[in-house]
Amino acid sequence: MTSRVERLVVPGRIGVDGDTCAHDTNVWCCGDERECAVIDPAGDVSALLELAGATPVKAILVTHAHDAHISAAVGLAEATGGLIFLHQDDFPLWVVQYPSRRPDVNVVDGMSLVMGGVRLRALHTPGHTPGGVCWYAPDLGVVFTGDTLGPGRPGGVDHADSDYDSLQSSIRKSLFTLPTDTVVHPGHGEDTRIGSVRWDPTFWGSTGRWRHDAGR
Repeated sequence: MTSRVERLVVPGRIGVDGDTCAHDTNVWCCGDERECAVIDPAGDVSALLELAGATPVKAILVTHAHDAHISAAVGLAEATGGLIFLHQDDFPLWVVQYPSRRPDVNVVDGMSLVMGGVRLRALHTPGHTPGGVCWYAPDLGVVFTGDTLGPGRPGGVDHADSDYDSLQSSIRKSLFTLPTDTVVHPGHGEDTRIGSVRWDPTFWGSTGRWRHDAGR
């Protein structure tokens, strides 16, 4: 069976402190023709079903529970029977959007699942949100980072539930320890590689801490 990773870019907007701006979100599909996982189910359910095609969606993986990344989670679960995976520390964010629907699986650091022959391992990476999770597929050499890490930048720390020091620690301990050529599939923007971000001079300041204005 041939593994696949496909991306759908969902147009959207984000808001911080009452202001909004255009901000497209990446939705990822990972698996093979037997079964797949959809990561960060945003946008229109019909578009996500088209992304999966004829492949059954068995898992719906949430990197974090900001609304731009979960807006189609329950609708997709109802349409496919796929199980929703969420770290419990993001449940307070989840219930803002879905007060009457609990996730199906509580994600813990290091847990693994196999989806269409692809092994996915959860890396708890708090900072952007308390329950942020990156999903690492070692056999494919890719990691789905949500808003923990993007191309040339850390995740944003401009939300009330964000923590700068936790995010820096998460990136250093859980992501920068991955192989240098690991492809980063982020929640927004284009792909990068762990090695490219690790040594990007625009990412880090002279103190060894990233530039605060590099994040979004």
